[in-house]
Amino acid sequence: MSPESTATENVALDVAPNAVSAPGDELAQFFEEDGKIHLGQGVWIRAEVWRRIGSSLKDSIFVKELAVAVWGTATLKNRSITGKECPTKKGEARPPLTPKKLRAVKECFQWWLRHQGVVEEEELGKRTRAMGHYVSQKIMDIRKKDDKDKQK
Repeated sequence: MSPESTATENVALDVAPNAVSAPGDELAQFFEEDGKIHLGQGVWIRAEVWRRIGSSLKDSIFVKELAVAVWGTATLKNRSITGKECPTKKGEARPPLTPKKLRAVKECFQWWLRHQGVVEEEELGKRTRAMGHYVSQKIMDIRKKDDKDKQK
């Protein structure tokens, strides 16, 4: 069984309205204001989108959906994780994803994993390291879909 399929419960990602940040409080970054959720690092998404994403049962789906919510498909299509040139395709390197937003996605993913019952640091680290791969997969999926749409 893959690590991402071990989640058996649907996690509600409700946050306290206007939660106050406190040192060491992992929920401090999440608060709702005007129908939006603050994910940390100054990143906001619509509350209904946050709740839908939070109901994901797989790591990959959570990360990919969150990436789309944070950057949007148009931005993801024209970016890369690192900003480095692709080793298999010649051409200009695409600009990297915003580091601040990438940190916010990582923090949300770690929070979600803990609420899925992942408490061992080794397992948390292993699954968190896969985050970049999931975002890269989503970027490639968006580009493939765009290429198919252009061919029609």
